[in-house]
Amino acid sequence: AISACEKGGGEYTDTALALLAELKKRGTEPDVITYSAAISACEKGGGEYTDTALGLLAEMKKRGVAPNEITYSAAISACEKGGGEYTDTALALLAELKKRGTEPDVITYSAAI
Repeated sequence: AISACEKGGGEYTDTALALLAELKKRGTEPDVITYSAAISACEKGGGEYTDTALGLLAEMKKRGVAPNEITYSAAISACEKGGGEYTDTALALLAELKKRGTEPDVITYSAAI
């Protein structure tokens, strides 16, 4: 359902976040796919959700869920939507992805540009 909200665009960002909160409230641990969809939904929601997207990325790492290339691409895209103040953060995420041994693809580089 979170993925469906993400695909529905920015008007469903709050619904995606509410579904994620409900999932956690019921004791289900979100996986990388769930977190990636929620971060992507934040990206679709625009700059006002950039900090939320970055918070979800930090949360998933804290919970031991390893982000993948899709997760990083969504977070970097959220930084782009947040504007110039997130440029350094986007570049740091790109470097972090490389440090983890994953070579960014054209989507990830496009998001960073």
